[in-house]
Amino acid sequence: MVLFGDSHAAQWFPALERLAREHHWKLVSLTKASCKVAAVTTVYQGRPYTSCDRWRTSELARIRSLHPALVVTSSSDSADPARPSGDPRRQWTDGFERTYRELRKSGAEVLAVQDTPWPDGDATECAGAHPIELRRCASDIGHAVRDPGKRREITEAAAATGVLVVDPVPWLCGAGGTCPVVVEDTFVYRDDSHLTESYAEAIAPVLDQTMTTLYGTDLSRHPEPVRPR
Repeated sequence: MVLFGDSHAAQWFPALERLAREHHWKLVSLTKASCKVAAVTTVYQGRPYTSCDRWRTSELARIRSLHPALVVTSSSDSADPARPSGDPRRQWTDGFERTYRELRKSGAEVLAVQDTPWPDGDATECAGAHPIELRRCASDIGHAVRDPGKRREITEAAAATGVLVVDPVPWLCGAGGTCPVVVEDTFVYRDDSHLTESYAEAIAPVLDQTMTTLYGTDLSRHPEPVRPR
Protein backbone atom coordinates (compact mmCIF):
# COMPACT_ATOMS: atom_id res chain seq x y z
CA MET A 1 0.00 0.00 0.00
CA VAL A 2 1.25 3.47 -0.91
CA LEU A 3 0.27 6.78 0.67
CA PHE A 4 0.63 9.58 -1.88
CA GLY A 5 0.11 13.36 -1.72
CA ASP A 6 1.00 16.39 0.38
CA SER A 7 0.95 16.97 4.15
CA HIS A 8 -2.82 16.38 4.17
CA ALA A 9 -2.01 12.88 2.93
CA ALA A 10 0.84 12.50 5.43
CA GLN A 11 -1.60 13.21 8.27
CA TRP A 12 -3.18 9.81 7.53
CA PHE A 13 0.09 7.96 8.05
CA PRO A 14 -0.57 7.06 11.73
CA ALA A 15 -3.91 5.48 10.79
CA LEU A 16 -2.50 3.55 7.84
CA GLU A 17 0.58 2.51 9.82
CA ARG A 18 -1.70 1.01 12.47
CA LEU A 19 -3.69 -0.86 9.82
CA ALA A 20 -0.50 -2.02 8.10
CA ARG A 21 0.71 -3.55 11.36
CA GLU A 22 -2.62 -5.21 12.06
CA HIS A 23 -3.04 -6.64 8.55
CA HIS A 24 0.66 -7.33 7.84
CA TRP A 25 0.78 -4.97 4.88
CA LYS A 26 3.84 -3.13 3.65
CA LEU A 27 3.24 0.63 3.71
CA VAL A 28 5.26 3.09 1.62
CA SER A 29 4.71 6.80 2.28
CA LEU A 30 5.46 9.18 -0.61
CA THR A 31 4.54 12.72 0.36
CA LYS A 32 5.84 16.23 -0.27
CA ALA A 33 4.74 19.41 1.51
CA SER A 34 2.11 21.43 -0.41
CA CYS A 35 2.46 19.16 -3.46
CA LYS A 36 -1.00 18.39 -4.78
CA VAL A 37 -2.23 15.09 -6.18
CA ALA A 38 -3.59 16.78 -9.30
CA ALA A 39 -1.16 17.35 -12.18
CA VAL A 40 -1.57 21.11 -11.99
CA THR A 41 1.36 23.47 -11.42
CA THR A 42 0.48 25.51 -8.35
CA VAL A 43 1.89 28.60 -6.67
CA TYR A 44 4.13 27.97 -3.66
CA GLN A 45 5.96 30.72 -1.78
CA GLY A 46 5.08 33.14 -4.54
CA ARG A 47 6.46 31.10 -7.44
CA PRO A 48 5.38 28.20 -9.67
CA TYR A 49 5.97 25.00 -7.71
CA THR A 50 7.86 23.23 -10.49
CA SER A 51 9.82 21.06 -8.06
CA CYS A 52 6.47 19.55 -7.05
CA ASP A 53 5.75 18.68 -10.67
CA ARG A 54 9.13 16.96 -11.01
CA TRP A 55 8.60 15.12 -7.73
CA ARG A 56 5.11 13.97 -8.76
CA THR A 57 6.39 12.62 -12.09
CA SER A 58 9.25 10.81 -10.36
CA GLU A 59 7.08 9.27 -7.65
CA LEU A 60 4.41 8.15 -10.10
CA ALA A 61 7.12 6.23 -11.94
CA ARG A 62 8.28 4.76 -8.64
CA ILE A 63 4.75 3.65 -7.79
CA ARG A 64 4.44 1.91 -11.15
CA SER A 65 7.61 -0.01 -10.34
CA LEU A 66 6.29 -1.00 -6.90
CA HIS A 67 3.05 -2.53 -8.25
CA PRO A 68 1.13 -1.86 -5.00
CA ALA A 69 -2.28 -3.34 -4.29
CA LEU A 70 -3.65 0.02 -3.18
CA VAL A 71 -2.66 3.68 -3.43
CA VAL A 72 -4.30 6.07 -0.96
CA THR A 73 -4.21 9.66 -2.18
CA SER A 74 -5.10 12.95 -0.55
CA SER A 75 -4.08 16.59 -0.61
CA SER A 76 -5.13 19.93 0.78
CA ASP A 77 -7.86 21.82 -1.07
CA SER A 78 -5.85 25.01 -0.63
CA ALA A 79 -4.08 25.71 -3.92
CA ASP A 80 -3.88 28.28 -6.72
CA PRO A 81 -2.81 27.34 -10.25
CA ALA A 82 0.33 29.08 -11.45
CA ARG A 83 -1.26 29.33 -14.90
CA PRO A 84 -5.02 29.64 -14.38
CA SER A 85 -7.20 28.56 -17.28
CA GLY A 86 -10.51 30.02 -18.36
CA ASP A 87 -12.23 26.93 -16.93
CA PRO A 88 -10.74 26.19 -13.50
CA ARG A 89 -13.18 23.34 -12.85
CA ARG A 90 -12.00 21.56 -15.99
CA GLN A 91 -8.35 22.38 -15.22
CA TRP A 92 -8.49 20.72 -11.81
CA THR A 93 -10.62 17.80 -12.97
CA ASP A 94 -8.20 17.09 -15.82
CA GLY A 95 -5.28 17.36 -13.41
CA PHE A 96 -6.74 14.79 -11.05
CA GLU A 97 -7.65 12.53 -13.97
CA ARG A 98 -4.07 12.55 -15.27
CA THR A 99 -2.67 11.54 -11.91
CA TYR A 100 -5.32 8.89 -11.25
CA ARG A 101 -4.72 7.34 -14.68
CA GLU A 102 -0.97 7.20 -14.02
CA LEU A 103 -1.58 5.54 -10.66
CA ARG A 104 -3.90 2.98 -12.21
CA LYS A 105 -1.11 2.02 -14.64
CA SER A 106 0.67 0.45 -11.65
CA GLY A 107 -2.13 -2.11 -11.44
CA ALA A 108 -3.24 -0.72 -8.09
CA GLU A 109 -6.66 0.18 -6.85
CA VAL A 110 -6.74 3.87 -5.97
CA LEU A 111 -8.60 5.42 -3.04
CA ALA A 112 -9.02 9.21 -3.06
CA VAL A 113 -9.57 10.62 0.43
CA GLN A 114 -11.20 14.03 0.29
CA ASP A 115 -9.58 16.83 2.28
CA THR A 116 -10.42 17.00 5.96
CA PRO A 117 -12.45 19.90 7.39
CA TRP A 118 -10.43 22.90 8.55
CA PRO A 119 -10.84 24.50 12.00
CA ASP A 120 -11.38 28.24 12.37
CA GLY A 121 -7.77 29.26 12.94
CA ASP A 122 -5.19 27.40 15.02
CA ALA A 123 -7.13 24.80 17.01
CA THR A 124 -4.53 24.31 19.74
CA GLU A 125 -4.20 28.05 20.36
CA CYS A 126 -7.97 28.39 20.62
CA ALA A 127 -8.20 25.45 23.01
CA GLY A 128 -5.46 26.96 25.13
CA ALA A 129 -7.33 30.27 25.27
CA HIS A 130 -10.70 28.64 26.03
CA PRO A 131 -9.94 25.40 27.91
CA ILE A 132 -13.35 25.21 29.58
CA GLU A 133 -15.28 26.60 26.61
CA LEU A 134 -14.06 24.37 23.81
CA ARG A 135 -17.31 24.83 21.93
CA ARG A 136 -16.06 28.30 21.06
CA CYS A 137 -13.31 26.63 19.04
CA ALA A 138 -15.60 24.37 17.01
CA SER A 139 -16.24 25.24 13.38
CA ASP A 140 -19.37 24.99 11.29
CA ILE A 141 -19.21 22.48 8.48
CA GLY A 142 -20.19 25.18 6.00
CA HIS A 143 -16.92 26.98 6.74
CA ALA A 144 -14.82 23.94 7.61
CA VAL A 145 -14.98 22.48 4.11
CA ARG A 146 -12.30 24.61 2.49
CA ASP A 147 -13.22 24.24 -1.18
CA PRO A 148 -16.47 22.45 -2.12
CA GLY A 149 -15.56 22.82 -5.78
CA LYS A 150 -12.38 20.76 -5.34
CA ARG A 151 -14.43 17.94 -3.82
CA ARG A 152 -16.65 17.91 -6.90
CA GLU A 153 -13.63 17.91 -9.23
CA ILE A 154 -12.06 14.96 -7.37
CA THR A 155 -15.34 13.04 -7.56
CA GLU A 156 -15.71 13.69 -11.28
CA ALA A 157 -12.11 12.70 -12.03
CA ALA A 158 -12.45 9.57 -9.90
CA ALA A 159 -15.63 8.51 -11.69
CA ALA A 160 -13.85 8.87 -15.05
CA THR A 161 -10.87 6.74 -13.99
CA GLY A 162 -12.33 3.98 -11.83
CA VAL A 163 -11.11 5.48 -8.56
CA LEU A 164 -13.16 5.27 -5.38
CA VAL A 165 -13.64 8.29 -3.10
CA VAL A 166 -13.96 8.52 0.68
CA ASP A 167 -15.27 11.60 2.47
CA PRO A 168 -13.77 11.93 5.99
CA VAL A 169 -16.13 14.74 7.05
CA PRO A 170 -18.43 12.39 9.05
CA TRP A 171 -15.37 11.23 11.02
CA LEU A 172 -14.64 14.78 12.16
CA CYS A 173 -17.98 16.58 12.27
CA GLY A 174 -21.19 15.74 14.09
CA ALA A 175 -24.61 15.16 12.56
CA GLY A 176 -25.53 18.73 13.49
CA GLY A 177 -22.78 20.14 11.29
CA THR A 178 -20.36 21.10 14.06
CA CYS A 179 -16.68 20.13 13.79
CA PRO A 180 -15.04 20.04 17.24
CA VAL A 181 -11.36 20.51 18.00
CA VAL A 182 -11.39 17.97 20.85
CA VAL A 183 -13.26 14.64 20.97
CA GLU A 184 -13.43 13.22 24.51
CA ASP A 185 -9.78 13.52 25.59
CA THR A 186 -8.18 13.63 22.14
CA PHE A 187 -7.24 16.74 20.21
CA VAL A 188 -8.48 16.53 16.62
CA TYR A 189 -6.15 19.14 15.10
CA ARG A 190 -2.55 20.10 15.79
CA ASP A 191 -2.73 23.47 14.00
CA ASP A 192 -5.01 25.27 11.55
CA SER A 193 -5.58 22.33 9.20
CA HIS A 194 -3.77 19.09 10.10
CA LEU A 195 -5.03 16.18 12.19
CA THR A 196 -3.10 15.15 15.27
CA GLU A 197 -1.33 11.81 15.13
CA SER A 198 -3.41 10.58 18.07
CA TYR A 199 -6.75 11.38 16.42
CA ALA A 200 -5.72 9.91 13.07
CA GLU A 201 -4.73 6.70 14.82
CA ALA A 202 -7.92 6.72 16.91
CA ILE A 203 -10.13 6.71 13.79
CA ALA A 204 -8.08 4.00 12.08
CA PRO A 205 -10.82 1.41 12.76
CA VAL A 206 -13.31 3.55 10.85
CA LEU A 207 -10.93 3.81 7.91
CA ASP A 208 -10.31 0.07 8.16
CA GLN A 209 -14.04 -0.67 8.01
CA THR A 210 -14.42 1.62 5.01
CA MET A 211 -11.53 0.02 3.13
CA THR A 212 -12.80 -3.46 3.95
CA THR A 213 -16.24 -2.57 2.60
CA LEU A 214 -14.75 -1.20 -0.60
CA TYR A 215 -11.96 -3.66 -1.29
CA GLY A 216 -12.40 -6.75 0.85
CA THR A 217 -10.13 -7.97 3.63
CA ASP A 218 -7.06 -9.09 1.64
CA LEU A 219 -5.71 -6.21 -0.43
CA SER A 220 -2.61 -8.18 -1.29
CA ARG A 221 -4.68 -10.18 -3.78
CA HIS A 222 -5.78 -7.10 -5.73
CA PRO A 223 -9.52 -7.71 -5.21
CA GLU A 224 -12.09 -6.19 -7.46
CA PRO A 225 -13.57 -3.25 -5.53
CA VAL A 226 -17.25 -3.11 -4.76
CA ARG A 227 -18.52 -0.40 -7.11
CA PRO A 228 -21.63 1.54 -6.18
CA ARG A 229 -24.58 0.76 -8.44
